[in-house]
Amino acid sequence: MNWTPRRAVLSFIFSLLEFCSLCNAEFVIRVPRAPLVAIHGHSTVLSCTFPVGGAFDLASSIITWQRHLEVVHSFYHGRDQLDLQSRRYANRTSLYHSELGRGNASLWLDRTNPEDAGEYTCSISTLIGSQKKSFPLKIAAFYTEPHLQVTTSPQGVELKLTSRGYPTPKVRWLDGTGAELSNKTQTALLRDAQGLYEVSSSLTQERGANSTLIFILQNRDLGQEIRREFSLQSEAAGISSHESRSGPNAVLAVCLSAFLMLGILGIMLFLWKRKCFPRPDPEADREEASSEQKLVNGTPVHGWTS
Repeated sequence: MNWTPRRAVLSFIFSLLEFCSLCNAEFVIRVPRAPLVAIHGHSTVLSCTFPVGGAFDLASSIITWQRHLEVVHSFYHGRDQLDLQSRRYANRTSLYHSELGRGNASLWLDRTNPEDAGEYTCSISTLIGSQKKSFPLKIAAFYTEPHLQVTTSPQGVELKLTSRGYPTPKVRWLDGTGAELSNKTQTALLRDAQGLYEVSSSLTQERGANSTLIFILQNRDLGQEIRREFSLQSEAAGISSHESRSGPNAVLAVCLSAFLMLGILGIMLFLWKRKCFPRPDPEADREEASSEQKLVNGTPVHGWTS
C-alpha cells in the first residue's frame, strides 16, 4: 500500500489517540447523545467538550474532527492544521480558540447541506488524557407551502400538491372519515441541484356526491406537519370540467356577445341622434330663403307703394 505523507501523519495521530485513550480511562469527553439536526443552508455547532484539569497546554493538545474517514478540521502545534482537511469543508469550519483552554472543542460548521449528514467523530488528546466519541448529524429543511393544481376530466377531479424540503417526507391522503386513500394516490420525489427533495402527490376523485379530502405531509426530523383539507362539490366539479373542456368555445361566445352589444349600442346612438338632430329639408330651406329675399327689415323689397 502506498502511503502519502499526509496519510502517514493522520495515521500517526489516530494511533496516538487510541493509545492515550487506553492510558487514562478517567479522561471523558462529551458529545451530543441524540442525533443533531441542522437546518439546510444555516450554520450549526457540533458540540464537544473535554476535561482540562489543573494545567492545560495548548501546544501539546491535538483536536481532530472527522466525518467517517473524511477530515473535517484539525488542530495541533497550537494552531489549525488544514492541509489534511477535505475540500468539501474548506472555509466552512472553525474552532472557538478562546474557549479551548476551558475545554470547549466544539466545531462551527457553516452553510450546511444534505451531503454533510453522517457520523461525526470528535477526537481529543491532551497531557491528562485522550478520547474520541461519535454522534450522527442530520440535515433537514422545512417543506414549503404546498402548491395546489386542479385538473378536471370526464373521469373525475385530480388534486396535485407539490412541496420542497428535506429529508424524504411522509405523505398521506385521508377522506372525511379519516380513512386512508393510499390506493388512489401517486407520490413522486425528485432531487434538485441543492440536494433537496421536490415531492409531488396527486389523488383523483371520481365524480359523484360531495366529498372531503385531507392531505398530510410530515417532516419528522423537524417536527413539521402540513395539513390541508379540500371539499369537492359535485356541481362545482361539473362546472369546472365544462369550463376546462370548452375553453375555446367560451372565448368565441364572449367575442360574439361583445360584437352584438356594440351593434345594438350603435343602432341606439343613431336613433338618438336622428331624434335630437333631425335631418334638414332642402325644400323647406329654399322656401325660407325666398321669404328672406322678399323682406328686408320687415318691408317688402318688390312692389313699392306710395
